[in-house]
Amino acid sequence: MIQILAPLARRSLALLLPVAAALFLFAPQPARAAYPCPGGPGPGEVQVGVSGGSHGIAAVPLCESTGGGGGGGGGGGVYYRYGAIAWHPDASDVWMEGSYDGPVTAERTALAACNRAMGGGCTSIGEWHNSSMMILRDRSGSLWSAWHGDGGVHSKKSQADCSARQLLPCEVLGTFSSSKNRHYAKASARKLYAAAAWVEGSEGFDGRLYIASGHRETAAAQRLALDACTAATRQRCALVALTGNGFIQTYMLGDNDQSATFETSARRAAQAAQANCKKRGQRCTLQRAFDSRIPGQFVHDFAAAAAK
Repeated sequence: MIQILAPLARRSLALLLPVAAALFLFAPQPARAAYPCPGGPGPGEVQVGVSGGSHGIAAVPLCESTGGGGGGGGGGGVYYRYGAIAWHPDASDVWMEGSYDGPVTAERTALAACNRAMGGGCTSIGEWHNSSMMILRDRSGSLWSAWHGDGGVHSKKSQADCSARQLLPCEVLGTFSSSKNRHYAKASARKLYAAAAWVEGSEGFDGRLYIASGHRETAAAQRLALDACTAATRQRCALVALTGNGFIQTYMLGDNDQSATFETSARRAAQAAQANCKKRGQRCTLQRAFDSRIPGQFVHDFAAAAAK
């Protein structure tokens, strides 16, 4: 359990009930006490470094509270509203706390809520004030963060970097203002993973895809998919897909090229397959899509599906 060691900062607005929305990211995280401070430190703050520069997150100044002057008044009638986001790699949504008139508390509160829901293992992207943070989701269900201030230049770069790795643009899960009271992930945000494997290379390829789905851990889904492929073919097998709370789409690229892709929804998975066919100038024939949340071991036979 995370204990709050300092008095709670006052909320500037009454708390709202948690609302549902649409979650993984493995970008470097700022220190817990530091938060983005675009434009440099304000009253009661000191700059301690910069964050960003990887996973599409541009460099932004980082500040810490000095313990004084960090209340609601910012001098010259400027008021600071602090927000923070916590997340977990096995959740497809985030925990956000905001509208605090001082630093530190929003981050501690968001982390505590995330850890209660997920049983520990949550991290924070740090606090920020008087601006917004954008959360993106890539095709595997992983999350990226991007500061949305400064005219959106940083979030646009993050979107471009994330989207460059896949067939469709990354989704915008949400844009969270530091003045927003609260957003908590639903229980359904806990990911269930699916992995798919087939014979590596063309020699010994049996025209089948082996899928293991409905697993709480990525390692379990990957191991079971590979084991099923190896046991059936006695060949060396390779993983071709992994998604959390998403879909694996099988399809034919042209007449003979068996293919599979994955995305965060059945619609996006089909669109990704069609985008790949269009990119290659080939006819596209969609076959079965597998939902990672449905538990089971499945074998997809491309030739049999094409014959129907």
